Amino acid sequence: MIYRVSIENFFSVADHQELKLEVPENTPNLPCFRNAPGRPDSRLPLIVGLYGPNASGKSTVLRAITTTAWFVQHSFTIPANNQIPLFNPYASTKWWDRPSKILVEFDSQLQNDGEAGLFRYELHIGHEAARFGKSVEYESLSYAPKDRFRRIFERKGQEFQFGSEYGITPGDPRVRSVRSNSSVISTLAQHNHKFSADLIHWLVGLQSNIQGLEKAQGTIAYALSYYAQRPEYLKGLNQELSRLDLGLLEMKVQPAQPGPIAMFKHEGLDCDIVLGQESMGTRRFIEIFPLLQFVLDCGGVAVIDELDTDIHPLIVPEIFRWFYDQKRNPKSAQLFFTAHNPAILDEMEKEQVYFTEKRSGKPTGVYGARHIKGLRRQPSLMKKYLSGELGAVPHIG
Repeated sequence: MIYRVSIENFFSVADHQELKLEVPENTPNLPCFRNAPGRPDSRLPLIVGLYGPNASGKSTVLRAITTTAWFVQHSFTIPANNQIPLFNPYASTKWWDRPSKILVEFDSQLQNDGEAGLFRYELHIGHEAARFGKSVEYESLSYAPKDRFRRIFERKGQEFQFGSEYGITPGDPRVRSVRSNSSVISTLAQHNHKFSADLIHWLVGLQSNIQGLEKAQGTIAYALSYYAQRPEYLKGLNQELSRLDLGLLEMKVQPAQPGPIAMFKHEGLDCDIVLGQESMGTRRFIEIFPLLQFVLDCGGVAVIDELDTDIHPLIVPEIFRWFYDQKRNPKSAQLFFTAHNPAILDEMEKEQVYFTEKRSGKPTGVYGARHIKGLRRQPSLMKKYLSGELGAVPHIG
């Protein structure tokens, strides 16, 4: 589970912005909150939603999470001397010589003893005047099995310090393979370093429809391949489709070139129909279902940009219920999403909702609904939002 995300000098974000997700002690005990595995005395929201006008920075907040995860997993694939992609600074000259900074606190388990605890990963990417990522200026990983963090490793440029938990020394020849444009964790995992490999394994639990600067392209083809390889996921999808799509009895996946195709059996029709004849809502649900079901099965975090696109408003609360159900979500998977449909706000508590604002000529600001002075717990956040009392609404005209 994710406890905290902080962002600085990253795309539309300039000054330090932060999401602190721990729920205050006086908050009611509701199904949308769950005790954190790494800190059982802390509660975290299972669902976190971001709202705001178009181009206000909602996707930027999600991209900070997914891009950092990509860097930790895959930066070893960046060719030597190449620039680091996806870490653009704020588009103002006074920010180009400052690093992009991202910090994520999350819990996992140390594989050597199975003890759950809280991790803090921090990454600073330096830039060239052309606004591309040049090199890692700072990288660190800390661990707090109880109350206080202790450093597992710290990197300043190409100087490294390692704690005993990491099981490696600066003189280890594998450290020399860490390039200025790659992560310590990503690189050492390729050299059979167990601790690093275990962290990479945890990151597999982060599933997203964001790929690079855009939502992932070809996600329906990916989903069909996934269903073809995992028949239990196809069975689960069909159970949900028969409930949510009136008259749709079954989706069948058939082998073809260049990849599997889907055929749909409907009540009252004498022949199956092809994917292109299905509604956009059905196609969208087919795309995101395996991402959601994977994290529900394995634990982890689903990061979905524009969750409500083409999806009926009544289906989104149903997805929320999957995450709140102890049986369906036994490993405390989380869902982070952006949306525009204000009706969804009435399905959430104020501790679950964050807003982004980007006034003309200004960078993105991020704030939580719970930090709005005088906002009480009430049945309709939607009315407050549409009235403009919560901010982060478009100004038209």
